[in-house]
Amino acid sequence: MTAPSRAVKRFLAPRALAGMLAGMLCVAACPVARAADNSAVERRAVTFNHAQTNYMLHCGGCHGTLGLSPPHSVPLLRGQAGWLVCDAQGRAYVDGLPNVTRASLSDADLADVLNFVIFTLGATPGSAHAAPFTAREVGVMRAAPESTVPLHLRRQQAVERIIKVCGAPQSLLDYKPM
Repeated sequence: MTAPSRAVKRFLAPRALAGMLAGMLCVAACPVARAADNSAVERRAVTFNHAQTNYMLHCGGCHGTLGLSPPHSVPLLRGQAGWLVCDAQGRAYVDGLPNVTRASLSDADLADVLNFVIFTLGATPGSAHAAPFTAREVGVMRAAPESTVPLHLRRQQAVERIIKVCGAPQSLLDYKPM
């Protein structure tokens, strides 16, 4: 991952400092606000289920919290990942991703994360009729030996096939790792 540019740092640093100072001033100067009932705020707060929390902890750092990653870092997931399960080769690609098979999650938790990524975050017409991942499937894929074909070639082959067989958009070919 590359470090933020100087321009980004110059833009964000003063705003972050101003935000921290404003927050500290409010807490120090507004003791009544601290003690106020915040149940209305808590009712509107975003909450995550178990699969979403695991996605955030294990995947979101690279793929982005919303499935939108920086260009050429890792593939986008939002609105695209679902295409990968429209046929067996694409599903096998997902099953064989090293960071998927090596994730420090139980088979059931990993199946839940994959289902969140494929059917919610990355939902597409390609995922509409696919079966959800199961803990058993995840266990079998983890026990299988890793492919010797380089990952970028496996992705390219899977994407070319789902474009041809499932009508996935050509834009899936746009991802080119650096």
